[in-house]
Amino acid sequence: MHTFLITLLMLAGTINAPMSTLKVEITNVRKDAGTIRVALYKPTDKFGTAKPDYFKVVPVTQAISYSTEFELPQGDYAIAVYHDLNDNGKLDKNLVGYPKEPFGFSNNFRPILSAPSFKDCAFQLSQPAKTISINLID
Repeated sequence: MHTFLITLLMLAGTINAPMSTLKVEITNVRKDAGTIRVALYKPTDKFGTAKPDYFKVVPVTQAISYSTEFELPQGDYAIAVYHDLNDNGKLDKNLVGYPKEPFGFSNNFRPILSAPSFKDCAFQLSQPAKTISINLID
């Protein structure tokens, strides 16, 4: 009985969690091929390497800006994006591990010597609607 009540309370808290619309705008798209892959993460130490909590694929047909939307529970998130030019489903890298395809992160964080942490790219989603703009790095 005790477990049932705890489960019921947890479900009620999830159902009543405020939801928000997050619009992600991707700019600096320079090639008209492939797809843009947008990954959203909840707080994690494995940001960018673990499976994302939310994911979208946006077809690229022109060298213009693109956007996509997510309906999410309010909270903290970080975003990693890349333009999969050859549409092979992975971020291609050179011999030293630097991306060969355009990429970007929330807060427009620009890594210098290593991949960013969740904290570097984190933002809070606490209002009914929010727009994040990410400028791809070539």
